[in-house]
Amino acid sequence: MGARQGGKRRAKPGVAKRAKAGTPKGPARAGGTDAVIEGAYALFEDGRFEEGLVALRAETKKHPNDVMMAETFAASLAEFGEQEEAIAALKRAAMLSPNEGYEKFMYLGQLLDDGEAATMCTRQGLAILEAQARAGDEDAQGQHASACCALAEQILGTADEMDDETGAQVEELINRARASDPASPEPLQLLASLKNEQGKSDEALAVLKESMDMWRRGAMHREGDDSHEAEEFQNEFDVSFEFRFETAKLLLELDTSTETAQEILCELLRERDDNVDVWYMLAYAHHGALEFDTALEHLEHGEELVRQRGGDESVLENFEELRAAIVESKATVESGKGAADMDAD
Repeated sequence: MGARQGGKRRAKPGVAKRAKAGTPKGPARAGGTDAVIEGAYALFEDGRFEEGLVALRAETKKHPNDVMMAETFAASLAEFGEQEEAIAALKRAAMLSPNEGYEKFMYLGQLLDDGEAATMCTRQGLAILEAQARAGDEDAQGQHASACCALAEQILGTADEMDDETGAQVEELINRARASDPASPEPLQLLASLKNEQGKSDEALAVLKESMDMWRRGAMHREGDDSHEAEEFQNEFDVSFEFRFETAKLLLELDTSTETAQEILCELLRERDDNVDVWYMLAYAHHGALEFDTALEHLEHGEELVRQRGGDESVLENFEELRAAIVESKATVESGKGAADMDAD
């Protein structure tokens, strides 16, 4: 399908969710640590991420063995800071509390470059999460399906080959996720990816459409869709930007028509028109639809965004490869049309 232009960060259980909840859990401690945490959360809510991190960093240095402080700072770095510092802080938090607090392990599973180590962290995080859920932790219960999917996705992504054992592990996790949250479209989309990897493309497309029906049809077609209320409701989705992007990518692999994938990608651009990945995939989609000039326009827009950000050479190479493929396809199609016109004469 072409190279990806950037990494995907799954919506993870973390500080963004807890910030909305307000006061951190647990007893108040000396030194005003809870007040610092609350103040940092308020700064995050205002978009003042660096200021919030500075406050948490200073408080962590004052209380290096405070587990909640370590975990809060680490999770905040994972959400808003630099990856290298986030990983170091998460590892520190894991050392302080290796058997409690699933979030730090789930974050490490997302951030570590070593696939095997990342999968081990996610397994540990899921085990702790399930223990917390059994103990009545509602937040853990609400995150269970997503955590199962995160581990299944890692196993699927790091497997050397799609053998029966790998497929069984992934499907078992998907089934656990579906049982935990039957209304979530995430397990079905992951099941579509699994079936695609297994070479069952027809089944994969059917499952993907079932997943899409759970989040897309309701948002796009509310009853009485001629009303002003329905127009305002359009394009409001319960799934993340990244999830919808992955939907479009999988559609382009499975569906001979690119129309729905193009619609999703255009919706994403209306939310974030500076996303290089989306411009690239939209160019790819129009290439597949033989709309070569439109594909080249989208590609140029994406390339300009890359140049404005310093011109990452590897990303520009991917764009250039797609450009060459589009130009070649256009020439081939136009040549074929010319020959057909000559035969008609």
